[in-house]
Amino acid sequence: MIRRVLRHLPVALRGRPLRGLERYRPFFIVGSGRCGTTLLRAMLEAHPDVHIPPETHLPDVMRDYQRYSRLPWHAVLRIILTRFEYHPQWDGFVPAFGPVYRDLSARAEDRNLAAVLDAVYRAHATRYKPTATRWGDKTPLNALALNGLHTVFPDLRAIHMVRDGRDVVQSFMRRTNVELSAAARAWLRPVRTAQQFGVRHPAQYREIRYEDLVRQPQVTIEAVCAFLDLPLDERSLRHHELDLPLADVDRFARFQGVRGPLHQAEIGRWRTDLSATQIDQLDALLGPTLSALGYEDR
Repeated sequence: MIRRVLRHLPVALRGRPLRGLERYRPFFIVGSGRCGTTLLRAMLEAHPDVHIPPETHLPDVMRDYQRYSRLPWHAVLRIILTRFEYHPQWDGFVPAFGPVYRDLSARAEDRNLAAVLDAVYRAHATRYKPTATRWGDKTPLNALALNGLHTVFPDLRAIHMVRDGRDVVQSFMRRTNVELSAAARAWLRPVRTAQQFGVRHPAQYREIRYEDLVRQPQVTIEAVCAFLDLPLDERSLRHHELDLPLADVDRFARFQGVRGPLHQAEIGRWRTDLSATQIDQLDALLGPTLSALGYEDR
């Protein structure tokens, strides 16, 4: 009854829809952080049909859209486009949004969040990767927002990068001042949340192990491409030889490894970098989840 009433209210009173009739098929690379999402992004960016812009935080965009959607459309559109224009990760890498604004202002059927996001990501691809026919997003903590993103894009694909939680923790602790327990939670929560999404939407979810990606890159990338309905392109296997548009990655020393060839040196570093006491703590915090994922004991 309430839904029927809302459908007959003016947009100004009921807010605007999250999506329209158009069906988009973006993909989202998610994970815990320090789990290989940046590496997978670089390898897929080498594919001529794919473009993945710098990270953003789409939950903030979704929240702004729902908060201000009762405003006139031109105002809503400016708010959303400004989110991208001034996002710190997109700073210096944004396309000219004037044409996007004009196109979305003119077409009534595009007055929804899905159409706006698709237009923004396609505009970025037009500037940096004109060959791309598919766009994706690599923001690890979007793992916590997959349900909301699915509401906007019901045909999305979610690629969940999983890495041994003990290696993730030691990487967090080595590069930041985070404490062990906080680093453990930073791995555990996204892993569990993404897996719960996968249980609900198994056809739209794929887990990829960091360890498999660096040990068996061709087999793993081939599986990713098949999941995304893309042909395998050998350039994804030699991404480090290409001048990829990853200027945002180049800002941070911790990401420079993705510019080099694949290596396995980071696998199992927890065995030497963590103390016996720290390993015992992680067994207590992460043990059941690690076992369920198939990661071996000491």
